Amino acid sequence: MVNLEAEDRKQLITLLKDLPELATERSRQQILELAGLKQVIPMINLSGASFVAVSEIVSYLSNYGRLTYDHEALGLLLNTLKSLMGVQQQEFLDMLLTKYDMMTPIAMLLSIKDWRGRETTTDILEKIIGENTLRPISFLQQGLRVARSVAYIGVRTTQERWSGTGFLVSEDLLLTNNHVLHSSILLSDTIFRFNYEENFQGEAQQIEEYRAKTNGAFHTNQALDYTLVQLEGEPGKKWGWLPPLSKGISGGSRVNIIQHPLGQPKQISLQNNFVQYVGNNVVQYITSTLQGSSGSPVFNDAWQVVALHHAGGKIPEPTTQQRYFRNEGILIESILADLPLELVNLLKAARNTSL
Repeated sequence: MVNLEAEDRKQLITLLKDLPELATERSRQQILELAGLKQVIPMINLSGASFVAVSEIVSYLSNYGRLTYDHEALGLLLNTLKSLMGVQQQEFLDMLLTKYDMMTPIAMLLSIKDWRGRETTTDILEKIIGENTLRPISFLQQGLRVARSVAYIGVRTTQERWSGTGFLVSEDLLLTNNHVLHSSILLSDTIFRFNYEENFQGEAQQIEEYRAKTNGAFHTNQALDYTLVQLEGEPGKKWGWLPPLSKGISGGSRVNIIQHPLGQPKQISLQNNFVQYVGNNVVQYITSTLQGSSGSPVFNDAWQVVALHHAGGKIPEPTTQQRYFRNEGILIESILADLPLELVNLLKAARNTSL
């Protein structure tokens, strides 16, 4: 249960009631589904004016309590809504998530100026049908293999905490976003958690946590929103790694994303994620399941990493400046072109010995 103070509750409802994504009964239902709250939808009256419906949602989720040990129901909703808001609004939601110990906030997104997608959240939430999606059963086997290299990242400072995703690109080098790990100062209080997932029965698996290597490699670029960090213990020897390759990808193709959305156990979004734009260092794709997955690997259908997921929302496409709802990743080839030569050589060596 979350006992919001009166002023915090008032500010939260005032903020949420004006969100276009919560303007209709249908969109409210879709947002709750995105947040992993499908089971509570029948118990909430989602009809009526935005102020009334939002008040009902906040009240019910506050009283509902925790879905798991780490996640309050209200926290799941707020973490999902973060990527639909500006920086100041994200900071307010982060304050609530931390103040009331609802869950670890997801990493705040950078302000993206250049990007294209669909016009509304309704557009991107519709299922795309009518195309052959048959794949050999080995497709799933390979997906499980590459998923081992994906890690949850938990960052703590004296004032705040947040989470993101990353993945190994060599025995001890991990790639994530600059807005997840923007400075080496953060490394002493950052954990990299592997095998943070559940089996088919919903049972937690045995995790292993690693730390950044003292005085190890650390390279970051805010413009391309990536960070490469060296971990102690060579975790890739156990969990494998994903060689970064310059692989072309075209509009209309599919991508698959393995992630820790909302800081939750590992999940996957696959097949119905269509590429809409490629160019200007980015690939943009439609998917409705990536809230809070900053730093996830974006795979093509051969399970090769083609991009580093970093943003989502209503953002403009570089060549047209038209704004639509999409998700966006930084092309791996752009990251490789930016890396210092010594790190490129380390990645080339790892590529020849990948597990």
